[in-house]
Amino acid sequence: MKKILVPLLVLVLLCVSLAALAEGNEAITVELNTTRLPLYEANDPGVDLFRAEGAEENTLPVLLVPLKKNLELRVTVMPKDLKNRKSVLTVDDEEVARIRETTLYTRNAGETILTIASAMDPAAAVQYRVIVYQPVTRIAVTASEKAVAVGQTIRLTADILPENSAMKEVEWASQDEKIATVDGEGNVTGVKRGTARITATAKDGSNIKASISIQVNQNPEEITLDKPELTIDTGRSTAIRATVLPKDANNKNVVWASSDESIAKVNADGRVTGVALGECTIICTDKQTGTVQASAVVHVQQPVTKVTLGEAPAVYAGETAQLSWTTEPANASNPSVTFKAGNEKVLTVSEDGTITGIKAGETWVTVMSTDGSNRQAKIKVRVYQHVTGVHMKRNTAYIDLRTKSTTTAILEPDTATNHNMTWVSADPSIATVEPIRNQPQRISIYGVSEGVTVITGTTEDGGFQTSIPVLVGHWEKSLKIQEAKVKGADALLKVKNVSDLTITSIKVEVSVFDNEGKPVPCNSKDDSNTYVMTYKKTLEPGDVTKEKDWKTVNFKLPDSPTVHEYVVKVTEFEIDHDWIKVIRKNNQPTQKCPVHL
Repeated sequence: MKKILVPLLVLVLLCVSLAALAEGNEAITVELNTTRLPLYEANDPGVDLFRAEGAEENTLPVLLVPLKKNLELRVTVMPKDLKNRKSVLTVDDEEVARIRETTLYTRNAGETILTIASAMDPAAAVQYRVIVYQPVTRIAVTASEKAVAVGQTIRLTADILPENSAMKEVEWASQDEKIATVDGEGNVTGVKRGTARITATAKDGSNIKASISIQVNQNPEEITLDKPELTIDTGRSTAIRATVLPKDANNKNVVWASSDESIAKVNADGRVTGVALGECTIICTDKQTGTVQASAVVHVQQPVTKVTLGEAPAVYAGETAQLSWTTEPANASNPSVTFKAGNEKVLTVSEDGTITGIKAGETWVTVMSTDGSNRQAKIKVRVYQHVTGVHMKRNTAYIDLRTKSTTTAILEPDTATNHNMTWVSADPSIATVEPIRNQPQRISIYGVSEGVTVITGTTEDGGFQTSIPVLVGHWEKSLKIQEAKVKGADALLKVKNVSDLTITSIKVEVSVFDNEGKPVPCNSKDDSNTYVMTYKKTLEPGDVTKEKDWKTVNFKLPDSPTVHEYVVKVTEFEIDHDWIKVIRKNNQPTQKCPVHL
């Protein structure tokens, strides 16, 4: 319904001109200012909604006036130079409305004709059809329920009061169409979870409104289970977790049920307990609608209750051995087991319990059930290493007459398990041999008489042999001090090789004393009064050491100014880069040298 408009679509004065001609005068016109009046064209479709039943058709412009509302009418009579510019306002049905001066007062719903005429010339007049209607005073919006699910629709009803309201149509609107929409019939459709306010506004221009809050709920659409299939033991339980989608569903509560409680039961939290061997289905249903479901297949099995291992087998590196084991009870659903070696650098174990030795050592082997019962047993398995060879650490043994010296046989590989060996001397009248206690590879050789013999060792594992030549003689007398002049790190020391041996290194100890014969600290390492000098040049028979080739070890200048004497002793030497000869104290070549450098 639209009001009467003038060009440019703005409300201006409506001018209806009627001419009352008199000799020598302008035409008199009556004008009604309609700027703020509810004026409509006669053929406006909206006007028909307010017409009283049986009212005749009329082509006059229409003033729609709600009951109990008065209109102030502003009238202009032209031309301006008229002596009497007053107007006369009348209605043809005062039961509908009355006129007092320039005000129209409504009385009852109905129609009347408003005539506005010039007081000077009643023929100069304009007319309007006045429709007085009962406006809406109250709207009550109701709904069968104030909640709707996303994607579903509910119908709202708008009750108009009073019952004789001229127009009972309303316009529906949603405060937030992202949550809910409403059509012209009051049908509300949920869009997303939330609350939307739906408003009904009277179409009669009274601006009467009423609202209702509609909660849009997100119903569950899907249920997913974290365990769509599971296997459990009799008497054991496990939980199934249900996820209700979408995430914004209002009610995520679910109901659990078992298809056969003699096989498995499920509690309200989704915890499934195995009852007896068999298979059943656990069903999860949403509590909101009772129509969305998910299910899980449950296999109930007899678990392994015990695993037993047999005795640990003997296994050598590079060889295999078989483990033996049993599982209980005999009717276990899955009696299979897995094996694991604690240290796979020592041994490995295959799926069928075959052990393969890698290297000598010990480690645990664990056997565990695979049915989830976590039953296990373990056993310590030792891997042995066969001897593959043997050799002597030294090439030749130089033994002094009526003295003992030791040497060692080296087993191959060094991880060999069995170290036992037997030893014999080719000529016990020259030298005897015996193993060191608890060290069967290490032997003590005793020089019986001057001469040469051979000591031979045989391994218990594999029977491998090794030998070392033994020379018995007076080897401690192989060196002689010819000259010794020492003062701290400065030394003139001459030692001669008086044997027929090739000597490849010499070790000398130098001790420092004051004039009272008391020790003077001179060792930077242990603060003792003895330091070491070494000679690492080869001395053939008859050779003498050279002064420049001596090296001083751990020496510091003595604090005492009263150093009186240095004592030089040859303590050990090496023969041919092989045999270390440690000279017994009583036989060490010794020379005292007062300070005089």
